Amino acid sequence: MNCLICENSLVVKGSNTENNDVLFCFNCNLYSINSRKQSKLKNMKSRYRGDFWLESNYNVQELLNSDFSSKKGWDYLVAQESMFEYYKQFLKNKNKILEIGVGTGIHLLAFDKMGYDVTGIEPDPINAELINKKLVHGTCINGFFEDIKFKNKFDIIFFYHVVEHLENPKNILEMCKKLLNPNGLIIIAVPDCENQFTLTESIKNPYHLWHFSKQSLENLSKTLNYSIIKIDSFSRLPKNKRRFYKILKKLKLNLVSNFLSPFYPLTLTTNQNGYEIRLILKNNI
Repeated sequence: MNCLICENSLVVKGSNTENNDVLFCFNCNLYSINSRKQSKLKNMKSRYRGDFWLESNYNVQELLNSDFSSKKGWDYLVAQESMFEYYKQFLKNKNKILEIGVGTGIHLLAFDKMGYDVTGIEPDPINAELINKKLVHGTCINGFFEDIKFKNKFDIIFFYHVVEHLENPKNILEMCKKLLNPNGLIIIAVPDCENQFTLTESIKNPYHLWHFSKQSLENLSKTLNYSIIKIDSFSRLPKNKRRFYKILKKLKLNLVSNFLSPFYPLTLTTNQNGYEIRLILKNNI
């Protein structure tokens, strides 16, 4: 087996919870599931049409009806706010946004409320229907990105914890090039598998086919001729600080909380203790 990015030979580094080989590229620092066995997984696409959210134990309708104000919704809400803080400076003169893998709809709905022209793609038909009922200006298409023929191009293509689920992220990111307007950007967040704990948790997740490090994302981006505008790793804040900033936010003291910890509940890190990698790419036309 060869690496998706550099085509070097891969070595077996154990197995995941479904007894599929976990492979490793020393050149790219990339872990992946044996691609030959991916086709033997339980119909990958069908898993995202219901099983994924049933197994996640999250009631998406309840989250949407509460506008993510419920206890479980809080995690999604603060994650969206943290992510927005990271990329908001790059939204100037951008209007048309495509989100691939909408999930609960938290990011797409936030863009919609801010007045952006949004399009989302979500495999789960129930999620897509529920999200469409909440959207004011945009639309959420039920389906898979590679199956959809787009008539328009976009200023931003957004992936939030989606790329690690894709059967072939290299092909998907290559396809995105044709859909970007001049100066368009791709915004990505994935688990930071440079951290051994995050890597172990990612490998345990049967839906994760790829386990990225900053190096592997940089190599993938360069292979596809994207410019890296920004790439950073974020770790979780210590529990006592997360609790403190949560109290500030509950008290509507957002200005104080944002000033002290703009990426709550995460914080920038240069150590190998990351929870999430965030990446912004620009197409080299």
